[in-house]
Amino acid sequence: MKQCAQCHQAFEITKSDMEFYEKMSPVFDDEKFPIPPPRFCPACRHQLRLAFRNERALYHRKCDLTGKPILSIYSPESPFRVYERDAWWSDQWDALFYGKDFDFSKTLSEQLKALYRKVPHVALYNTNIENSTYTNYALNQKNCYLIFGAGDNEDCMYGKFVVYCKDVVDCLSVYSCEGCYEGVASEKCYHCRFFTNCRNCSDCTMIEDCSGCRNCVGCFGIRNKQYCVFNKQHSKEEYKKRESELGDLTWEKTMLIQKKLDELKKTIPHVQSHIYASENCTGDGVYNSKNCLNAFDCKDCEDCKNIYFSPKTLLTHDCAFCAPDGNRYCYNLCSTVGLELSMTCFFVWYGSNIYYSMNCHHCSDIFACIGLRDKKYCILNKQYTKEEYTPMVKRIVKHMIKTKEWGDYFPFNLSPFAYNETIAQEYFPLTKEQVIAMGLSWKEDGKEREAPANQPIFIPPENIREVNDDICNQTLGCENTGRKYKIIPQELEFYRKMKLPIPKIHPDQRHYNRLQLHSAYKLWNGKCGKCGTEIKTIHAHENKNKIYCEKCFSQEVY
Repeated sequence: MKQCAQCHQAFEITKSDMEFYEKMSPVFDDEKFPIPPPRFCPACRHQLRLAFRNERALYHRKCDLTGKPILSIYSPESPFRVYERDAWWSDQWDALFYGKDFDFSKTLSEQLKALYRKVPHVALYNTNIENSTYTNYALNQKNCYLIFGAGDNEDCMYGKFVVYCKDVVDCLSVYSCEGCYEGVASEKCYHCRFFTNCRNCSDCTMIEDCSGCRNCVGCFGIRNKQYCVFNKQHSKEEYKKRESELGDLTWEKTMLIQKKLDELKKTIPHVQSHIYASENCTGDGVYNSKNCLNAFDCKDCEDCKNIYFSPKTLLTHDCAFCAPDGNRYCYNLCSTVGLELSMTCFFVWYGSNIYYSMNCHHCSDIFACIGLRDKKYCILNKQYTKEEYTPMVKRIVKHMIKTKEWGDYFPFNLSPFAYNETIAQEYFPLTKEQVIAMGLSWKEDGKEREAPANQPIFIPPENIREVNDDICNQTLGCENTGRKYKIIPQELEFYRKMKLPIPKIHPDQRHYNRLQLHSAYKLWNGKCGKCGTEIKTIHAHENKNKIYCEKCFSQEVY
């Protein structure tokens, strides 16, 4: 047991953890440099990585290379050079120009911070996008709008962690879904509305923890059912009649269905966590994986620990956001794709033997670099020969061991963003006073993202059939926050097709509401409410529902 250097809570380092650190310790010229056990608990390590990832705070500014107006995650007053995406990926500049010799009188963090201020940064983290300007951390997107942390999608809007999807709106952590609305932590669903923790369902409304279901409304915890309403079986004719009576959804009808579903959920056991076709795994939202502990929103992973939204990942610890292609044999990563044998990286795509680097792509054998592309044998963006590179890395690692940086992630103060600009605020919310007390920065809400104060607020009709095209020229006001927002034509067409009412909540607030429906990326120790077996569960102790282990829950629902 160790005490976390940040939160001072006790946490466990197991024998298998030490074996992993031993296995992942790099070797340079036949000399091994052991990775020390972490000084911070898993939650604090996760918080630190998230503090580097700004997904949703977007600003209008100018490209520092072309002068063109652009959209960027860096505010106009930030002290960094920012290039539009095409300019950053072009040959108009070379990151090696900013290379520096390593200064052994300073820490690595000090030198990385200085380098980060000089090297130009890409305005938005996306690539291979078509008609999808308003996306970030996005790969292979077509006709998408306000999608974040997404890969291989088409015609999707207002989503996060959306992968291999088409025509989905307002979704969080969904894989391979089509024609869906307000889905959370679900996979392979079609034409579903308001669904959470569901798999292989179609034509359903307001369902939770369901699998293989068709034509169901207001159901919880059922398997391979059809024509059910609030878990009660109906004939096809009875169901069609009730569906006809329901008609087009309004927000009043939606609230009534949700209220009745909430009452139903109190009478039915809840599974300890959602793990499917997996072996020896703990966490939630785990699919087709093996030997993965404390894993969340993961698919096709093996021998991993403390991973979050990291599909196709192998033998990796402490990794967040590597969709759609995972990492292999890595440690301490965030927002990386396709890395091997690498440690402590942020936003690095495709490469191997990469250490303490950020915003680098298609590189190998680099150390403490920023903004490189297709490079090898570089340190602090300075080019070395192969013969020069390894001895210098050995000297730097020995220096980092003395400064107690070796093995840690980048420190908080290296993040270019204010704490509340990053998604650390979503999962580890802090007040402004708490953030300042930690020595971090806080940014006040940018009013440039709001409509003019004197613009009148339009209240749309409850029934989508009564909404005309002119709504796209109107300004709507959020019922919860008062923030103003717009409806775009692509969005209006989706609501009409899905027979959905116009949202009354700002897109950001809808996102925050969905986060509350998702598990908290945390496990509690508990006991099965039926057999008494000790379990790891996503349900906190104050949860009054009956919590069953996976075996007892399966016996209950099948």
